[in-house]
Amino acid sequence: MNDTNLTEAESKNLQQMVSSMEAGEMAQVYELVSECNNPYSFAKTHSNYVKDWEKTRNKMKDNLRKKILPPDTSAAFCGALIEELDQVMDKKLAMVQTLFLSKFNESIFNYLGADGKTKKLFGIFG
Repeated sequence: MNDTNLTEAESKNLQQMVSSMEAGEMAQVYELVSECNNPYSFAKTHSNYVKDWEKTRNKMKDNLRKKILPPDTSAAFCGALIEELDQVMDKKLAMVQTLFLSKFNESIFNYLGADGKTKKLFGIFG
């Protein structure tokens, strides 16, 4: 979060938003680990996290490209937000992968393709 194109207020708002979003994403991870005991469901959830973030990120990038911005928000802020949220999601997915390994004693990629979202074996997710 060291984008020099942001005002001091934007930098502060970005830090707060990212911290809040990261806390929410990590709460989802901990809930998944504590509630899900089926490796197929766990892997499917990882897949959904990837797909949902890709859809959200693409929409945010499209809006930025079209200059459809929230009121009182700069393009620099929106671009920085997308970059920061990408890092939050990378951290979330890495944590899900690590916790899957810890919980089920195998790689989540035994259930998913290398992209983390496609099923590796036909029909396991119906």
